[in-house]
Amino acid sequence: MKLKILIIILLNYSILCHADKRIYETDSSGNRKYDKPSYTLTDSGRIYETDSSGNRKYDGENFKIDGKRIYSTDTSGNRLYNKPSHSISNTGQIYEIDSSGNRRYEGQNYRLDGNKILPTDSSGNRQYNKPQFVIK
Repeated sequence: MKLKILIIILLNYSILCHADKRIYETDSSGNRKYDKPSYTLTDSGRIYETDSSGNRKYDGENFKIDGKRIYSTDTSGNRLYNKPSHSISNTGQIYEIDSSGNRRYEGQNYRLDGNKILPTDSSGNRQYNKPQFVIK
């Protein structure tokens, strides 16, 4: 159990401590989908949508990582309380929670697997028909 917690802490630390990272949508084979928007993860924990050229889309989705929570934000970085947030468990499972803090079982879940973000169902089983992401 302590090893899993240590791995998650190291993964989160390595993601947040380096320079900006890009998150790309890929198909089930791992090939990047160039027609889909990507995301940029800054060293301050902000995540914002970028176009295929790497330019920030100010009207796109924005997020902020705060500890083990991922919040939806506006373009200025202010938290949007009317949007669901995500929580990262000690096992690397990322699941959606509502504004009251309750887990939403019908929402899309993900699992951190190295530098990949894999879609899962509410039980943690891998969904191969949903888009996955890779962090570079």
